[in-house]
Amino acid sequence: MRSMGIKITRGHTGGFPQPPTPKLFRNIAVTFVLVTLGVIGVALWTSSVKAKVMVKVKREPVAIDTVMDISSSPISGQIKGRVVSGTFTEAKEFVVSVVSTTVAVNPEPSKTSGTVKIINKYSKPQPLVAKTRLLTADNRLYRITDSVNVPAGSSVEVKAESDEVGDKYKLKAGTSFAIPGLWKDLQTLIYAESVTDFNPPGGSSGPRKMVTADSLAKAHEELYAAALEKAKQTLIVEAGADPAWESIFLINNYQKQSNAATGQEIDSFLAQVRVGVTAVFFPREDVAALIRSRLSEKIPEGYALDNFDFSRVSFRLESADADKGSALLAVSAQAESKLTDASPALRKDLIVGLPGDEVIRKWSALDGVEEVDVILEPSWVHRLPTMKDKINLEIY
Repeated sequence: MRSMGIKITRGHTGGFPQPPTPKLFRNIAVTFVLVTLGVIGVALWTSSVKAKVMVKVKREPVAIDTVMDISSSPISGQIKGRVVSGTFTEAKEFVVSVVSTTVAVNPEPSKTSGTVKIINKYSKPQPLVAKTRLLTADNRLYRITDSVNVPAGSSVEVKAESDEVGDKYKLKAGTSFAIPGLWKDLQTLIYAESVTDFNPPGGSSGPRKMVTADSLAKAHEELYAAALEKAKQTLIVEAGADPAWESIFLINNYQKQSNAATGQEIDSFLAQVRVGVTAVFFPREDVAALIRSRLSEKIPEGYALDNFDFSRVSFRLESADADKGSALLAVSAQAESKLTDASPALRKDLIVGLPGDEVIRKWSALDGVEEVDVILEPSWVHRLPTMKDKINLEIY
């Protein structure tokens, strides 16, 4: 019987792998560190890139003309307010000033002149040319110096002078004239009256106190202002309006009178005015909010209201009823609108990662944009960050 032996071969031609060497471990470690540093570097670079995009937008005008209902007991769509009314009278005596201190310098007979009022009670206007004749009841003839057109149911004042010279053509204010050039039946409806004395030129023999049209007008203006101020103070108290409320005053009627006529020589005269006033009071903030809302309805999506100034809003009282406590206001308001960052076209995610010059070109072409500027940090980069949070959008 043959014995079995075992053959041993030296050297390695297969079998189990050899353990890794230290050099391999170093290579792996270096590669990992480099990759890690690269990732960290990219992250740091990405986070350090910032952009500021400045967009100068245009201001577009926006306006409304609307109406508002004011009521002491408002329902939906109405604004709470107060409506009151009253009639106010002011009267005063005015001293007549000296209007002439000249001395007569024309002793020779001459034409007389003065002011007449042409009265038209006919249903149609009546034109009268210069030199139209005026005839007194005792047949003294005068002529107007300028052409006039007298409205139906009204009167016009015009200068007139006598047709001939002589003291017999002197007249007192209040003298009536026929207009012989008109059809006879029309002369009863269209005629003239002197509103001043008719005297020859050259002045008076001494100081004269004469009522002038200007003095009458100033007297009535003074009384009107006083009556209106009284109306405002009285109606504010009557309405019990809050001091922060707005107010509108409507003059319902205005009457004026005096006991003197233009050209009358007296020392003083009485004047009086009577003013009917309706006042409407309403909260400023409520009305301002409603106006802003209606202006905002007129502007497109992505726009916002800008430069709204309540002091520039104009109100006109269309109608008012103090008994019902209601009024209708016509309102005109103007403001401006501008693009905002709420605009779909100005979203930051639309420009992430884009070159700066492309952003400028792209957004400068938008309606409502006037100018675009881009600032990048660091200065050597040319593209915007890829994260929108790194983009600062400034709209002005």
